[in-house]
Amino acid sequence: MVNPSLSAATAATAPNPGNRALSHLPGEFTELKSGLDFRRLWHSLVERIWIVALCVLAGFFLALGYLARTPKLYQGHTVLEVQFQEPTLVTTEDSAARMRSTFLASQEALRTIEQNLTNQTLLARVIRSEGLAEDDGRALLGNQNIASRSKSNATPGTGPAPGTIKTQSAVGVGTFTPLEEALGRALAGMVNPVIRRGTRLIDLYVTNRDPAMAQRLAEAIGREYIRNSIERRASLSEESLRYLLEEEERLKVNLQKSEAAVAEYKAKNPDALQLGGGTAATGSQQGSGAGAGGPRGGLVEDKLQELSSKLTAAKADQLRLEGELKQIEQAGENIDALLAIPSISTAGLVMDAQRSVTHVEASIATLALRYKEKHPKMMAARAALAEAKEKLRQAAMAQPPILRNAIEQTKATEASLQGALQDQQGVAVALNRTAIGYQELARQAETDRALYESVLRQIKDTSLTKDVKTNAVSVIEHSPLSHSPVSPSPTKAIVLGLLGGLAVGFVFVLGADALDRSIKTVDHAEGAFGLPVFAAVPETTEEGTVPRLKRQSRAWGSSNYRVVVETPESPAAEAFRNLRAALSLLGPEVERKVSLFTSALPNEGKSFTSANYSLALAQQGYRVLLIDGDLRRPNMHRIFHFPEPARKNNSEEEDGAPGVMDCLVGEADLSSAARPIPAGEIDIVTGKVAGEGNFLTATGGQLSVLAGGRRAPNPAEILAGPFFGQLVAEAARLFDRVVIDSAPILAVSDTLLMMPYVQTACIVLRAGKTPRQAVRRAIFLLTSAGIRPAGLVLNRLRRSGGAGHYYYYASHGYGADEGSYSRGYGYRSRSCHKDNGAS
Repeated sequence: MVNPSLSAATAATAPNPGNRALSHLPGEFTELKSGLDFRRLWHSLVERIWIVALCVLAGFFLALGYLARTPKLYQGHTVLEVQFQEPTLVTTEDSAARMRSTFLASQEALRTIEQNLTNQTLLARVIRSEGLAEDDGRALLGNQNIASRSKSNATPGTGPAPGTIKTQSAVGVGTFTPLEEALGRALAGMVNPVIRRGTRLIDLYVTNRDPAMAQRLAEAIGREYIRNSIERRASLSEESLRYLLEEEERLKVNLQKSEAAVAEYKAKNPDALQLGGGTAATGSQQGSGAGAGGPRGGLVEDKLQELSSKLTAAKADQLRLEGELKQIEQAGENIDALLAIPSISTAGLVMDAQRSVTHVEASIATLALRYKEKHPKMMAARAALAEAKEKLRQAAMAQPPILRNAIEQTKATEASLQGALQDQQGVAVALNRTAIGYQELARQAETDRALYESVLRQIKDTSLTKDVKTNAVSVIEHSPLSHSPVSPSPTKAIVLGLLGGLAVGFVFVLGADALDRSIKTVDHAEGAFGLPVFAAVPETTEEGTVPRLKRQSRAWGSSNYRVVVETPESPAAEAFRNLRAALSLLGPEVERKVSLFTSALPNEGKSFTSANYSLALAQQGYRVLLIDGDLRRPNMHRIFHFPEPARKNNSEEEDGAPGVMDCLVGEADLSSAARPIPAGEIDIVTGKVAGEGNFLTATGGQLSVLAGGRRAPNPAEILAGPFFGQLVAEAARLFDRVVIDSAPILAVSDTLLMMPYVQTACIVLRAGKTPRQAVRRAIFLLTSAGIRPAGLVLNRLRRSGGAGHYYYYASHGYGADEGSYSRGYGYRSRSCHKDNGAS
């Protein structure tokens, strides 16, 4: 029976705000790591490497099958060169040749030639010229025969099939048979022309099962393309020459008619040449026109031009003189300003007066060197200078009347020229009516002559070049005979098969990893939930029992649950010792007396973890109480081989040991219900080993188990009362450590009801099985209730490598059969004692 007066102990088990576990507030739980976890993907790949190996092997066999079923193809290779212009023996300057040269120099010409090399008409010519249709295409296609299929498309009768191809060349019209058409289409799939980058070269590749046939076809296609181009150009030249000859005859007749019309009109209207009609005369009329019409332009036109020039000059002189007269009027009697006017300064009297003034000034300068100013000669010279300047002034003042007379004369001349010009224009208008008809006839005659001469030049050029057998495309490298197939490539096929299998394997692995929502590694768990992983417990199915426990296992069976005792040297036992050490470092001892282990879902290993953690604490010397808090499905009685719990039947109590439920309902007290575990089932050192050596082991350790006891119909309601808190408080007072194994959080609400009385809560996950969303939901429920989980325990990590191999080690001195927990420790100890005694 629980003592209700232990309020201090109950307070000690209340939620501790000093818990040093990683906390999350409700609603704030998120993944700490985002993005691609390459380490997890690597371990997932290592774990599923067999899938990749199978896919690679399948890709290898597929490549071998492809190589076995695909026929070998050989390649013929011919190199064609496209020149900038067609080589010719005669240089022509016609526009057609220039346009063709411009086209050949462009990239469009290379692409056009590249496309024409796979033209069906050209390939049908190759089939006919090489005689490949004579054996129904067997030489071209090997064992395949398309003759029957081709003949079925032909229409019975004498005419060609509806789909036959007609070609016209220099030798006549040719019609290809349906077989030749079909073989041409088949040959198109074998031809691959490629323009060589940065050059004017075209690589012509032809593939065939027969290397000799591939070489033959490559040579034939290049040869037939050049021959076809030459034939088409020759045919075009013949057609052009025929047309030009016909056009020459027609233009010759037109020219004769035009010249006759010009001559007849000149004879009837001889005055027509006076307006320049002779300029349009052609042939024999040019000489007579020149003699009759005088200089080029005609007499009337020359006279009109002369009068117009004189009238323009007279107007210019008048404007100039009137401008100078205005300047004279503005200058008044200012001699210097008058002398600056060109018409006055160039007048004869003014120029003579200026020379006299200059001569006198020079004499005065000479006399000034010898005489003074009062000398008679100097005074005479001064008087002569004054007289000369007076004459200059009088001459300048006399020029304005002379200028006015010149202006009047210019006006009279202008009026006379204007009248003469008007008279001459009247004569020109009268003659123009007569000259219009002549000029029209002359222009027509000149046009006919130009056309006729142009046709004559084209006939000459065409006659010279029509028989030249040259082409802008030439073969510069002939096809060699291929000795090795180009397809299929064994190396390429096998490499592609292996790479394809590898890629498919990677896709399968990545897809499986994307669909797998479980936790695989410690890093994955810590990154996904933001909680530390205290221990990573590997899979224990391969663990065997220690030989020293065979006697005990006969008594209570070998469950392989208590790995800390049964296999102390195993990685799983070391993981629980790591868990013991990690939880001991969370805070002061008073704040970590009560620990609870739970999980999100059933079958995660919480009972297994609780039991081994309790055994590890007991081995360290603590008095430990293990409480089976899973009232719905208790398991501790199976792990420690207790009798089955009692059940109520017909309102009567069956015989059975008391448990948690009995303590909660007040029918048993803790001291009587807790069952101590014998020291032999806790200690990891046998009596035989202990008797033969002196060992320092923890003493006073004791493990007591409070099993579930009988089943209750309403465990949630019982846990919601104060009795469970009192039970935990009593256990904390009597024992050093209290470990509670609780129910799954998402399955029932029992664990959440226990949490207020727990100091350290750990969530157990099963590696490779527990969904991440379930764990997140469980942590969210705990954080929503204000409870902070201390950390995680990752259970049942696979030991086959991959996901969890780097969390425990097998280094020398730390693995199986090594160290202080080894089965052979007693033997080595005796050897050490003997060695020590001998020494």
